[in-house]
Amino acid sequence: MQNQNWRFLSKAIAVATLTVLVVSLSTFAAAQSDAARAIYDQSASIKTNIEGIRTFPEPAAGFNPIKASDEELAAYGIPPRPSQASDPAAYAKWARVMTAGAKRWHGELKTGWFHGTPMKSAPAPHNVSISNTATSAGSYNWSGVVNTNTLTKYNAKSSYYYIFSEFNVPTAQQAFASSGGDGLGTGGNICDGGWDVVSQWNGIDGFKADDTALLQGGTASAFYCSTSGTATEYWAWIEWYPNASVFEYDVNPGDDMYVETWNTSSTQGYVALYDLTLGIYSSYGLTAPSGSALIGNSAEFITERPCCRGDYLYPLANYVADFWDYSGDYTFNGHFNDPGATTSSTYQVFMVDDADDQVISVPDEVVNHGINQSLSNSGLYGKYSIFFQDENCSYVGGCAF
Repeated sequence: MQNQNWRFLSKAIAVATLTVLVVSLSTFAAAQSDAARAIYDQSASIKTNIEGIRTFPEPAAGFNPIKASDEELAAYGIPPRPSQASDPAAYAKWARVMTAGAKRWHGELKTGWFHGTPMKSAPAPHNVSISNTATSAGSYNWSGVVNTNTLTKYNAKSSYYYIFSEFNVPTAQQAFASSGGDGLGTGGNICDGGWDVVSQWNGIDGFKADDTALLQGGTASAFYCSTSGTATEYWAWIEWYPNASVFEYDVNPGDDMYVETWNTSSTQGYVALYDLTLGIYSSYGLTAPSGSALIGNSAEFITERPCCRGDYLYPLANYVADFWDYSGDYTFNGHFNDPGATTSSTYQVFMVDDADDQVISVPDEVVNHGINQSLSNSGLYGKYSIFFQDENCSYVGGCAF
């Protein structure tokens, strides 16, 4: 079976390479991208235990992703690489991940017990002023940064192609206990009788009201507390909304993650999850559920409180803070975007509680959000990094349903 897979892939690579060679030099880069995308679709041929999700053959012994062609990367589900010439910093991040020697994870996939969903818009609370250099937006379930374009249908040249991020898995706990009116903690944490969850992910689509799809992947951190005891869970996951999330391998708080999400058509997407601390990774192809199709009009870097605990979103776990290192996204025509962009097409999204009277999670450029604190861009890369933190009732006291 392995020999058959290799013969198939070798033939696919040869055909794609020939296609590239016969085009003119002026269209070489675009043709190469088309050829690689076709090979991703052809080589994601290994069925998993969940319908609509497939994986790739193992790389051959001695395979070196740094020296491999784009077509060879696609044959094994290795995520697309940024341009070394035009984006040396993004390429250096990708190369560092690829040289870490991570081993492919082969465990059983599990249908998740939470659901990542498109952004649920919310107005700013009446006592909060939002001031930043990009466009601001409120949400009941998302906080983070969203790059957008004006597309209303999928375009193989200008839709978002892939998005990448590096971050640490945050520690989950419930909100710090409050002493009451002064808002100061008394030590310890509340116990609200159930699971509190925070998920960190990047993805494509799901931001605009007319989106029917959301392709995403990342990690989740959850803390349970009731009179019967406490528990924690940490895991990597993928999802093509409106399908349920799919759980992969367990992770640990503090693990360093590299996540890349990409698509080859409006109905075919991929997510690669690298846990660089554990030295493992996964790469899966996801086929769109019926009636769902990407437009490629938004690319997101998000902290979320997913659905659902009863009739509500899960309470946001008190993750305190989380730093994302070099992050960015590309359209099919090679245009690079960063999360620190200050144009009107980049949105800084703040999360509010169910009552929409408190901001409970923010990225670093959202300021004056009711706590008399001004945050600014953080990190070695400045505009390419994001610093998240939770606030108000998710941080101290606990938010009421």
